[in-house]
Amino acid sequence: MKNNYQMVTVKEYLSMLDNDVKYLDTDAQEIKANVEKYLLSIRRAQTNAKILESLLA
Repeated sequence: MKNNYQMVTVKEYLSMLDNDVKYLDTDAQEIKANVEKYLLSIRRAQTNAKILESLLA
């Protein structure tokens, strides 16, 4: 059984996201969308933490 896997580092993957690499594979598109959602949730959490700090200061 032959598997066609390709290793990509997180840094390379984020670089590909930043450069808006076009994917032909629907699985890759779904992974990209999920990573973008995850990164957006991190940014929201950071923003909420800053707002909370400001309110408590």
